[in-house]
Amino acid sequence: MYLDFFSLSQLPFQLTPDTHFFYMSSQHEEVIDSLAYGIDQRLGFMVLTGEVGTGKTTTIRALLNRLPSTMETALIFNPLMSMEELLETIATDFGVPIVQRSLRGLLEALHQFLLQVNTQGRNAVVIIDEAQHLSFETMEMIRLLSNLETESSKLLQIVLAGQPELDHQLSQEAMRQVQQRIQMRFRLTPFTPVQVKDYINWRIRHAGIKACIVFEEKAYKRIHEYTGGIPRVINNLCDKCLMAAYVYDTHVVTKDIVGMAYLEMVGGGDPSARLSSVWRRLKFWAA
Repeated sequence: MYLDFFSLSQLPFQLTPDTHFFYMSSQHEEVIDSLAYGIDQRLGFMVLTGEVGTGKTTTIRALLNRLPSTMETALIFNPLMSMEELLETIATDFGVPIVQRSLRGLLEALHQFLLQVNTQGRNAVVIIDEAQHLSFETMEMIRLLSNLETESSKLLQIVLAGQPELDHQLSQEAMRQVQQRIQMRFRLTPFTPVQVKDYINWRIRHAGIKACIVFEEKAYKRIHEYTGGIPRVINNLCDKCLMAAYVYDTHVVTKDIVGMAYLEMVGGGDPSARLSSVWRRLKFWAA
C-alpha cells in the first residue's frame, strides 16, 4: 500500500523469515560462524535458544546458506511427531529411500546413508527448530542418532533450536545423557538500542535502494522501549509506523507516530483516541 510513496520495492518489515533482510548483528555472526565450525568439525550436538521473535529461524536459514553445497541437510520445523515420523521426515529430507517404516528399519537406513556420505568425504546435519516441543521419547531417539559414529568422528551433526524452555528441558535429570553430549550452546538476546536503529535502517535499505523514509532519533528510542529489542515485534511496530506516516503524508517517522502505532498494535488506550480519524481512514484504505 505504501511502497510507491516511500520508493520501496518490497515491504521492509514482513514477519516471514526472509534471509534477504537478515541483519547480521555481532551476536548473529558469532552464532552462525560457531555453528558452521561445529558442524564442519563434526562436534555432534549443538543447541541454540532464544525468546520468541529473536530470530532463531532466520538464523538457521542463514546458517544453511553458509554451509557448503556438498553438505547433506535435513531441516525439521515441526517436531510434534512420533519417533517413527521424525526418523521418516529426516530420511525424506536426506533423500533416503524408505523400505521399512519400523524404528529399526529407519535407523538402519539412516546409518547406511550416513556411512556412505562419510565414505565420500562429506558431512550431514539435521536441524530441528521449535525443539522445546520434543517429547522425552523423541529426544532419546535423537540421542541415539548422535551415537552414529566412526572411530574418529560423528556421522551426523545435530542442531536443536528452541525457546528458553528447551534449556530447562535439557537440564532435567532424565536428560543427563543428552546434556553430556552437547558440545556448543548459544543464546540469542534482544537487540540493544543501537542495534535496533541499525536493524531498522538495514531492512529499509534492502527494501529499496532509493527509499525515502526517515526515523527520528527519539522514534528509534521509543521503538526499543516498546519492543524490548525483539526483532519480530520491531517488524510489527515499524510496519504500522510506515502505514501511519503514509496516511499523514509524511516521510518522517516521529516518536508520536511510533506511539500511535504502538497503541494500534497492542489495542490499548482509550479506543476513541486510539482509533483516530487517521486510523479509521487507514483501516478503510487497507480493507
